[in-house]
Amino acid sequence: MFQFFLIGLLVLANIRLSQKPADIVVVAPDGKSTYLTPSIAGEALVRFLADQKHQPSDLTVLHFTRDFLNLALAVNSSTIETAWPKALSMMSAPLRTRISKEAAEQKLLQTYRLAQVRTELNIEEVSVLERADSLLHLRARVSRTKSRILDGSDPVGDRLEVDIVERVVPRSIDKPDGLELADFSVRAANNKSSVNGERDAAGLPESGNAP
Repeated sequence: MFQFFLIGLLVLANIRLSQKPADIVVVAPDGKSTYLTPSIAGEALVRFLADQKHQPSDLTVLHFTRDFLNLALAVNSSTIETAWPKALSMMSAPLRTRISKEAAEQKLLQTYRLAQVRTELNIEEVSVLERADSLLHLRARVSRTKSRILDGSDPVGDRLEVDIVERVVPRSIDKPDGLELADFSVRAANNKSSVNGERDAAGLPESGNAP
């Protein structure tokens, strides 16, 4: 009798797990994703999505990537305190730990605060080069203009190429796009400079660049 009782409990547990409501993410026309709990979404929508398994659309991938590029490369002395943690939150745990450690060692935030610069970033192109299971390889081309934060004087421009590897993850409130940054590398566009020169051009911690 005890074994039958135990089997019954296991069956009930499996039924409950199989009936767990599907995650619901609303994607706006610009690609921005918003995670909804089943209690917020309507019953009809929950039923419609119950058996669906969604991969991030190209629009969502583009929105996620553009967000990261703006947070990581459009450096402004007045906003880096809020932008940098947001950029880190888009990374995988191992990458975030490594980048945070190196940023602290290089005093990245203090350096940018004292520099009193602002950056205008123009994202020229973002291309999906390859999809393999849960990984995506992308390449972006951007141009930047750095100038004094107060009056926009002394403008300096450069162009960068960014290789990005993103991983598809379960959607959640923290990761509504269902994506996280697995790795990235930054180099000066059309430039045969050394690896150190490329890292200096990007203005990022060294291990933010993939081998």
